[in-house]
Amino acid sequence: MHSPWVGVDLAADNVAWARLVRSAHDVMLSGRGTPPVLRDVIVRSWGRCIEAGVDPDRAAPRLLDENETRERLDAHPLAAVVPVVRDLLGEVAQDARHLAALVDADGLLLWSEGHPSMAEAAAKPHFLPGCLCSERGIGTNGIGTALALDHAVQVFSAEHFNRLLHGWGSSAAPIHDPETNELLGAVGLSGSFRRAHPHTLALVSAAARLAEAHLAERQAVHDHALEARYLDLVARSRPRRSALVKRNGRVLAATPPGWLGERLELPASTGEVTLEGGPRLAIEALAPDASIVWDAGAQEGPPHPRLDLRALGRDHVEVELLGRSVELGRRHGELVVLLALHPRGMSGEELARALYGVHGSEVTVRAEIARLRRRLGPLVASQPYRLVADVHADFLEVEWMARRGALAAARDLYVGPLLPDSDVPAIAAARARLERACPRRPWRHDGRARAATPLQPWLSA
Repeated sequence: MHSPWVGVDLAADNVAWARLVRSAHDVMLSGRGTPPVLRDVIVRSWGRCIEAGVDPDRAAPRLLDENETRERLDAHPLAAVVPVVRDLLGEVAQDARHLAALVDADGLLLWSEGHPSMAEAAAKPHFLPGCLCSERGIGTNGIGTALALDHAVQVFSAEHFNRLLHGWGSSAAPIHDPETNELLGAVGLSGSFRRAHPHTLALVSAAARLAEAHLAERQAVHDHALEARYLDLVARSRPRRSALVKRNGRVLAATPPGWLGERLELPASTGEVTLEGGPRLAIEALAPDASIVWDAGAQEGPPHPRLDLRALGRDHVEVELLGRSVELGRRHGELVVLLALHPRGMSGEELARALYGVHGSEVTVRAEIARLRRRLGPLVASQPYRLVADVHADFLEVEWMARRGALAAARDLYVGPLLPDSDVPAIAAARARLERACPRRPWRHDGRARAATPLQPWLSA
């Protein structure tokens, strides 16, 4: 049986079939009935267009200019699948004189590439990046109708509601978020109705599935990095129940496993919340799309304050405490990094040797610690010297991920050497460990990566 989603029959002559459908278009839009040659999926789509007041002779409205469209695409999840779509459909689009396109869930065209003849043809109906190509924007068409129905569909010639598209054949398939199944947009392939083929629908459907698989793979890598960060925090915190929860409610990991179930609807803000008939929870943001949930009721004593340290690619350590940022001097920064590298603490003798070598003095260390306490207060404890805080340090995070094999995530976070100007042996050793764990890149003095030049191939290896 012929699929109701396919608009082309190989046994029919495309030109003769287009003529027949065009007559049906004129009949229905003039209010003289519904010709039986029209597919039900097309009739229902035209009904939606008429109800929405779509003009069958007007081009799609332009909502964004070129720069705004580029920014919209860069910020959209579909930006990650452009290379996938280009690899699968780019050559086909050139050879078959088609145009490949991606739209978001609203039908805004974000990207298109293809044969120059189709790119030129797309100008008149405004089937261009930055234009609204939904059913409400330009009527029945492959991409717009695929979004409206959340199903792959092919639209042939005058099945397009808009007369400016009657020379087209278009196929499209929706793309979903692999984690939430939310509709992200659609991928489409359009060309002259004379070259329309039923296999085009299968091709865009395959492109959509490949795009979703690519998004799922990226999501798995991202989630693995989040779990590594979560485990790092748990390992350095007081023993208590906790969980890593995505913004969509999915529990990625929990300590102990299963205590919070598989899903938890998070409130919009951080802080404390009491579940109905359940425990009191403290919620702390870990990333834009994930939070750590602590069992506040099981906690013994007040929690340690959070202390954020940033020392990669910097000459001076930046400390963030209770929403306040402080830049430490060189020696105080080295002290804080050493204590972060030794969470169990260091004796005065060990700290003096680490800072000054064999000629180090505990008296000098005590004086430096006293001055550091004026900046950080009681977070710096004695006997042994240690940081009484939940320490979050960029260099510890990179090392933790590298040890667990999450090298891609470690490289993403590794923005430069650890205190590059410090000659403290323990810091130099930690700096060397990080350099070995992450591929070397050329660094500017401010710690940002420079692009490799032909004279620096060994740096970008």
